[in-house]
Amino acid sequence: MSFRTRLVIIIAGVFIAAGAALLTVQYLVVQSLFASAINTTAATCVPSMSITQISQEASATDPEGVSPFTGSSTLLYGDSSTGCAYFAETADAAGLPAATPMQTVTIDAVEGAVLQQSTFLADEVGGGLLLWSVVVLVAFTGVAAAIAFWLARRSLDRIGEVTAAARDISERDLGRRLDLPGPDDEIKELGDTIDGMLDRLQSAFTAQDRFVANASHELRTPLTTTRTALEIPLEQGAVPADLQANMQRALRATEQSERLITALLSLARARTGLDEVEPVELRTLIEDEVEDLGAGEIAVHANLRELTVDGDTVLLARAVRNLLENAIRHNVPDGELWVRCRRERGRAIIEVENTGAPITPATVELLTEPFYRGDASRTSTGPDGTGLGLAIVQSIAKTHGGEVRLRARKGGGLIAAIVLPL
Repeated sequence: MSFRTRLVIIIAGVFIAAGAALLTVQYLVVQSLFASAINTTAATCVPSMSITQISQEASATDPEGVSPFTGSSTLLYGDSSTGCAYFAETADAAGLPAATPMQTVTIDAVEGAVLQQSTFLADEVGGGLLLWSVVVLVAFTGVAAAIAFWLARRSLDRIGEVTAAARDISERDLGRRLDLPGPDDEIKELGDTIDGMLDRLQSAFTAQDRFVANASHELRTPLTTTRTALEIPLEQGAVPADLQANMQRALRATEQSERLITALLSLARARTGLDEVEPVELRTLIEDEVEDLGAGEIAVHANLRELTVDGDTVLLARAVRNLLENAIRHNVPDGELWVRCRRERGRAIIEVENTGAPITPATVELLTEPFYRGDASRTSTGPDGTGLGLAIVQSIAKTHGGEVRLRARKGGGLIAAIVLPL
């Protein structure tokens, strides 16, 4: 169950338990009061008329002085001060014969009638109280559940807002903040804590991107100087034959370092976001990259639709070029390459498919990690690539609000697609 459901159940359960306890105590107290009242009535509804009074009444009805009302065991009427002044009505209700001057009713019968009537009244009131207590408890159970649901929803709505806002913030827009309004309570404290964490993350990412950009710029100048110093003697033929192999190897290493630095600059730029966007015609951009790159012995098949997206032309061209370079570099001799551009559910799909060696699904999942090159050493860029090509493609796609999809091609090779919003 969700936290909200559990919270509703807990609040409603506590309410029901407290209501049941209150009604139970009330019922027991009422029963106790009735029992006490019955005992008091039984103790006070005894003959309170004196023998003299009884004798006088008997003499008035028996001139001969012979009266059946003798002793203290008979009673015609009760004492009004004890609450038994209307014994005749009580006797009628109990089914006893009415007391007349010539009829006697024993004290035991009177006491039994009073107790019977009092017990009947107590049972009726107690039974009704119990029934209505159950009805009220059931009714208020529904009310308690509704109130609990309302309280839980109101309490968790702000947490939902925090969750939604935190979910929308990514490394592309670390400048956003929750900035929760409202009282200074626990939820606002949570939002402020997340804002503080975002401040630290933004500082860390900014410092990292700044370091990469600065280091790349600082390294390009000495590498360009080194490459020039190696190329000129080789072109002039001023290098001895026994040193030419080493010079060529140093030149290739220098060129590889330059490509790596260029890739790092592209990656850093892609992660900083887009300052300005412009309409980009994808078909023209892809055709230019295919023509400029050249596939050599690789057969290229193109199926391109005219689609336009908003973005950075240089970055998108870099992403398409990286896909094409990757498809050519990891192809088989005399292989094939397919380039497609199509519309799908309101989005533009740039897809590059190539023949090549079989790739496992586990390897496909890691191809967008920086410096990962499949079966090659994970930390080595190798002689034919930087290991950053697909990582740059993914970064550029995310910067444009899109994504990269990779899947292994049946029979060997890779199908890589850039998905961009139109």
